[in-house]
Amino acid sequence: MSTKSPTGTSGRVSPLRLLAAFLLSLVVISASNYGLTLIGTAIFSAPDDFCAFQPRYSVPMTLEWVALATVVWGALVHYNRRPAWWFYQLSRGFVAAAVLSSLFALATWRSVLGVVTLDIMVVVGATVTYLALTRIAPTSQLATA
Repeated sequence: MSTKSPTGTSGRVSPLRLLAAFLLSLVVISASNYGLTLIGTAIFSAPDDFCAFQPRYSVPMTLEWVALATVVWGALVHYNRRPAWWFYQLSRGFVAAAVLSSLFALATWRSVLGVVTLDIMVVVGATVTYLALTRIAPTSQLATA
């Protein structure tokens, strides 16, 4: 993707770098989710049936959210002069919404430490995705700045 920003400089992101950031995010987040699941069930005594800890639920959800973040990053790079700043703000909003929605899990009498583990998973996932996309697939403006 490339575009001319209002300042006259072009913002581009390589599709191969975008794909690499996407795949790296998926691998790292899946590994960290697996490790946090082990911690949540073994140390925090979260119930085994907590759906956030089951790969059949967490892996597709991770795939969907990382794909969405990758598309958003690509769109921000294409249409915005400050894509990293906007992507950071959107990531913060996503984490805040996810943590607030986890209060619903507490309302359904889920394990408090299981929900805390889920929130840690969200923070780790958002951080990994943000860093992978902004560092591995930076715009040409970020790479030279």
